[in-house]
Amino acid sequence: MSLRSSRSYLAAAFIGLLATPLPACGDGEGDTESGETDATSGATSGATSGANGVTSSGSGATSSGETEDASTGDVSSTSDGGCSAELLDCGDACVNPQDDPAHCGGCDQACAPGISCLEGQCGVTCDADETLCAEACADLDSDEAHCGACGNACPGEQLCVYSRCVDATINYVLIGGQSLSVGYNAQALSTGQPYNNLMLNPGVRAEADGLTHFAPLVELQQGDFGETIASGLANLVTELELAEGRSHVIAASAHGVGGAAYEFLKKGTPSFSTGMTQVAAATQIATAQGDTLAVRAVAMVHGESDHVNGNLAYADNLLAWQSDYEADIKAITGQAQPVPMFLCQMSSWTGGNVSTSPIPLAQLEAADTRPDRIFIVGPKYFLPYSDVVHLTGDAERWLGEHYAKVYRKVLIDGEPWTPLRPRSLTREGAVITVDFHVPSPPLVFDTDLVLNPGNYGFVFSDNSGAAPAIVSVELTGETEVQITLADAPVGDEKYLSYAFHGVAGQVAGPTTGARGNLRDSDPTPSRHGYPLYNWGVHFNEPVN
Repeated sequence: MSLRSSRSYLAAAFIGLLATPLPACGDGEGDTESGETDATSGATSGATSGANGVTSSGSGATSSGETEDASTGDVSSTSDGGCSAELLDCGDACVNPQDDPAHCGGCDQACAPGISCLEGQCGVTCDADETLCAEACADLDSDEAHCGACGNACPGEQLCVYSRCVDATINYVLIGGQSLSVGYNAQALSTGQPYNNLMLNPGVRAEADGLTHFAPLVELQQGDFGETIASGLANLVTELELAEGRSHVIAASAHGVGGAAYEFLKKGTPSFSTGMTQVAAATQIATAQGDTLAVRAVAMVHGESDHVNGNLAYADNLLAWQSDYEADIKAITGQAQPVPMFLCQMSSWTGGNVSTSPIPLAQLEAADTRPDRIFIVGPKYFLPYSDVVHLTGDAERWLGEHYAKVYRKVLIDGEPWTPLRPRSLTREGAVITVDFHVPSPPLVFDTDLVLNPGNYGFVFSDNSGAAPAIVSVELTGETEVQITLADAPVGDEKYLSYAFHGVAGQVAGPTTGARGNLRDSDPTPSRHGYPLYNWGVHFNEPVN
């Protein structure tokens, strides 16, 4: 179950397992159950004889005295009446030849291991997000042999992403946001280019003038501006792809403006126009040198000023922002590929002398509303800060490598991305159990990289005025956390938060500010020795 932020709850969608009663053998009234097949399944004719190894769950006596064979799902007849009309008597067992994989279409006509029996024929059962192509299941969103349609193979080494073959030889990332997006107060570290990644000739912070050619992607120290996320992102993606035997060239530019809220960065503002100018120039340069360029993503680092301004429409702003970027970029490049937005949660609100902020919750809400276009990379509380708001050079590069992981997941592997966040939350008396979506299990409480703020960052609240205290927080499974309260809560408006309540006035980061200790066990190697675990997002969820 996907949980929404406290501003807008996302209703849970439950899909029940439908079962079709199987008539009993003889005159008895007992029955067994046969699961329906997926609507995307296909069947092939000609069942294979003699194959075995098919198992089905459930065993025991039926109400008529018949017994079920746990290895085949057959119902053995113990009465003198034989089998019902729609069943076959196969070796003293009543079977349904329409869906029994051991007797598919007739007695002892077994399907091969892993193949289902569908309407009396052996066939493949595909998952809901797959399609049967040439007797095999394919994900048309990401299968290079069946991209967008069965048999539509992408030529050469082209990727299939969003159901489209990606023919770009230069993959462009447009970086936007506030001062964090342009490396303010961060020392430039990545001063050499180890691969073939690119920037526009003035530098990552290219502005809008003099954009005549590409140059090797490096970070330049220009006054107070240094390292951005660009090099961490591009260089890790390229390194990991080369390790898989694939080339992947990324070009990047940043057009953010320090201290600017959404209203000063949205479509129609000088900043947005600068970004489009960079895209247009990069497209022309790539074409002139015989390359094909596609903007693969907008990487956003933003939210602080909208927090200060108390912007309660920020989730809607993010949705409009992504849509505007995609529409205008497509008009410039002519590409068919969508342009998703990757963003990290704001984590520095305590430096503004407040203890909580709606902005990280609004960022989650936008991702929940468009899970195919907006992706939360993660929070930033585990990173070192150079001041109240800004990151160190190492932190910018470290954050860039986190963006690289999500970039690869979504834009190379063609798979959905969900950060470490609650999947379901239940309460029984004084015990709250949270099941998390964990990118790389198992969960870990890490008090070495992040100082424990108390209860590993979890806080329970209600409107009683005296919410019961948390007495223990424990890992009870690879994806599960159990929080025990002193008493069963009696107030309404019950909420469980994580890394959401901080101490007003504290600087953000791993030892102060709003933070938590929950992470996964992601083994992705960093180019610079940074641990690339996925940390729990800031959340504040209702407890039912």
